[in-house]
Parts: sequence; structure tokens; C-alpha cells
Amino acid sequence: MDTVVEIKNLVKRYGELVALDHFNLEIKEGEIFGLLGPNGSGKTTTIHCLLSLLQYDKGEIKIFGEEMSPDNYKVKRDIGVIMQNVAVFQTLTVEENIDYFCGLYVSCRIHIFCMSYSFRHI
Repeated sequence: MDTVVEIKNLVKRYGELVALDHFNLEIKEGEIFGLLGPNGSGKTTTIHCLLSLLQYDKGEIKIFGEEMSPDNYKVKRDIGVIMQNVAVFQTLTVEENIDYFCGLYVSCRIHIFCMSYSFRHI
């Protein structure tokens, strides 16, 4: 089976606090995997690093065999994530919510416009 997620020696610090201390993880194609642990154990930090939403101090993250980075749109198109608390801003329109949340993952405004345009015309 192919490895779909590979994390090697991931380190993330918040000042003096070490949230992830040389964390390693390998998930193979077809596996069902859950991150379990008490509050503050690094679950959310791991996911945010995995998705390139959070910069980490050291380590390597590969998804589908490719190095993950904030601008790796090829990989991001093939990822689906639903966090425990799904949030939308009630005061924003659907288009404004799409624009905001795409901005968390996509740094290029042209890509965001193209994605939100395609959603509006489904």
C-alpha cells in the first residue's frame, strides 16, 4: 500500500512550550486513522501543520508522496478536512465565507476568485 501521509521528526514550539517533539506518523492508503489525546496534547497543532496552516520549526511532511507547503495546490485539491467545530460567519454571505476560508488555504487571490466563481456556478 502507498503511504498517503508521512510526518518525520515534526517539531513545533510556542515560545518555550514544545507542542510537538519529533513527532512521526505514517498513514497508508485505506487505513482509517484518528488522533486521540487530552486537551493540549498536540492534535490540532499536528493537523494545522499537516495542512500548512501553521509553520513548524523542524521536520518533514509529505502527503501523497509530495512535500506539503502553503502553495501546494495540487495536493490541497485532493484533501478534505472537517474539523470538530464547523464554523461559518453568520454575518457574511456565502460568497464572503468562501472567500475568507479559501484565504486560509490559498495565498493567491486569483486562485480564490476562480474557486469561489466555480462554486457560484454549480
